Amino acid sequence: MNANRRRWTLAIAAGMLALGLGLSGATGVARAQEDPGAEGASEGRPLDGYAGTCILAALAVFIIGKSARR
Repeated sequence: MNANRRRWTLAIAAGMLALGLGLSGATGVARAQEDPGAEGASEGRPLDGYAGTCILAALAVFIIGKSARR
């Protein structure tokens, strides 16, 4: 009985999490993009952001993979 209850609890928790994440994206307000040519130049260096994201993703995969072997 305890295993059956745990299974239902996990299923309900997963469903509530999925529902909450799905609805959280729907509450945003759509806005028109600003004209990038109005200010003259773009800001920042986007390649640095992509490189940083790639490094963080690789680190996360490494940590998850290392903990999965135990």
